[in-house]
Amino acid sequence: MIPHVQLPGHVAGWTLKEKTAVAAEMGDACRHEGFFFVHDHGIPTDLIGEVYSETQLFYRLPVEEKGKYEASEKSQFLGYRGLGREKSRTHSGTEACEQYRLGNTTHELALPESVDFYHEHFPKSLELFRHLTHLGDGILAACALGLGLEEDFFKGYLGRPLHRLGLNYYGASHPSDVGSKVDYAMSPHVDLSLLTILDQDEPGLDVRNPDGTWQEVPTVPGALFLFLADYVQRWSNGLYRAAPHRVTAVRCDRMSIQYKHRPDYGVVVAPLDALTGPADPPKYAPLNTGSEYVAVLRSLLGR
Repeated sequence: MIPHVQLPGHVAGWTLKEKTAVAAEMGDACRHEGFFFVHDHGIPTDLIGEVYSETQLFYRLPVEEKGKYEASEKSQFLGYRGLGREKSRTHSGTEACEQYRLGNTTHELALPESVDFYHEHFPKSLELFRHLTHLGDGILAACALGLGLEEDFFKGYLGRPLHRLGLNYYGASHPSDVGSKVDYAMSPHVDLSLLTILDQDEPGLDVRNPDGTWQEVPTVPGALFLFLADYVQRWSNGLYRAAPHRVTAVRCDRMSIQYKHRPDYGVVVAPLDALTGPADPPKYAPLNTGSEYVAVLRSLLGR
């Protein structure tokens, strides 16, 4: 069973008492599954529908037009990842989907292209991005409280955060188009982020339970699906679980909206001193969320 968490409306109005209540309700799910649905999040349903419409319009463009927005290191990996562009993390082929990335950039890396160029088709998506940024901040504050930390503990690591909004299209024909020999369209992995918030218009996402079995995530009207990612698991020294997930070979065309809450470029994530000790030594090595993250993207998207 997937846990369900009731939120106190839009995060802009949450009090410390309400964040503490959210932390308590999320607690078991964060420690055990690492994933759950959130209800009463305050994000307009109509807005999410408009984002799907924007996404659909973009993916209907000719391949040559979509290719003008190709994601690369020069764009800080914003933009379009065409079918077969992303290499699989688990097999020798490529992922059977098309993807588009919106989001923030850093001054630490070169950015010769205008960010507005990559965002020009997606005004409603950027509006949703702002809502999800606030929701991510609220959930992260609740995570801190649930770990016995101050609510703003992680705020100092955000700085100029590199949050990302992914608009993903899984066509029913995509696996055959890329010659896939596996029964999934996106390889199993754990996100390199703090947490991920997702909506899907059709089922297709699977999450891995603590016992190693895979579970299909249904579509739940009005709810968003949330799963913890590598950085929270690493900071918490495994007290909170990151959720491995994949996308199955879909039976019909599917779109998903995937928001990743991320820290500032170059933040080093390692088990916190407050959550380690002689009886509970660090289980994870430090990870640089700047250079090491970019190296992963190079390996997935490099020509």
